[in-house]
Amino acid sequence: MNKIERVRAALAGQPVDRPPLTVWYHFGNQHAPAERTAQVHLEFFDHYDLDLLKLMNDYDYPMPAGLEVIASPADLARLHPFDPAETPFGTQLGAVEIVARSLRGKALFLDTVFNAWNTLKRNLVREAMRALMAEHSRALEVALGVVNANLIRYAQASLDRGAAGIFLSVPATAESLTLEQYERFMRPFDLQLLEAIRGRGECHVLHAHGERIYFERLLDYPVQALSWADKNGGPSIAEARPRTSMTLMAGLDHVTFAEVSAARVRDGVKRALAEGGGTRFIMAPGCSLPTYTYPPLIQAACDEARR
Repeated sequence: MNKIERVRAALAGQPVDRPPLTVWYHFGNQHAPAERTAQVHLEFFDHYDLDLLKLMNDYDYPMPAGLEVIASPADLARLHPFDPAETPFGTQLGAVEIVARSLRGKALFLDTVFNAWNTLKRNLVREAMRALMAEHSRALEVALGVVNANLIRYAQASLDRGAAGIFLSVPATAESLTLEQYERFMRPFDLQLLEAIRGRGECHVLHAHGERIYFERLLDYPVQALSWADKNGGPSIAEARPRTSMTLMAGLDHVTFAEVSAARVRDGVKRALAEGGGTRFIMAPGCSLPTYTYPPLIQAACDEARR
């Protein structure tokens, strides 16, 4: 099977010659132009002979002029709709176009989108998020709607440029917010975004980010695959398998990966393959591998997965 056939078969629950393989980490090139971002991803993909490329997206969501943090309802009200191509996201869209041309007919790739809550917190609100959820909930909901609409426009633009799917990172976890806060400030916007791209692209992935994830509340998201840290918080691959028909994307322990021997890495791959089964499984890390991971460790995982 070629790379595209292998991924499509795994997503469809059809027989595969072996489960597809992907790994990723942050390249630290968020200052760089689209050409360099595309180049490092393609070099990484080719070097390890991966089956599916996850395009990292570390370009920033723009802060309103004159602000360093959004911490009040008045600050939130300054968020507005925009054309993603006219923001730093436009550089990512340029990288998407380059990668799409290079991989056309050879392999599928995903583009990363952090959900509205995470985008707002990571880029704009930061330490003010807990206070805004507790004290200014309505203003926060309105702001999340604005951010989500911009992310929808971005995701649609990425798919139009050739991405096979959106890798939606959702920190639906007790480390980030309570279940009640998740139900109000995260889940509705996640579902709105995914509904807006339903039928566009063939491999949308829900990445449940964190350790104490609200796993059961994620199982009805309209995506083709579920990515999570099965080795860090769980559930295990074997526990997740009967709970969803989604393709499972897990197996590599991203927390310990860079610190253990190649033999331990190979053993982990063997166990994950045994749990994952013959199809509807993609070998992948639970989250980004450490950027300082030495190449022989990644190569050991790839070699064992292809054995």
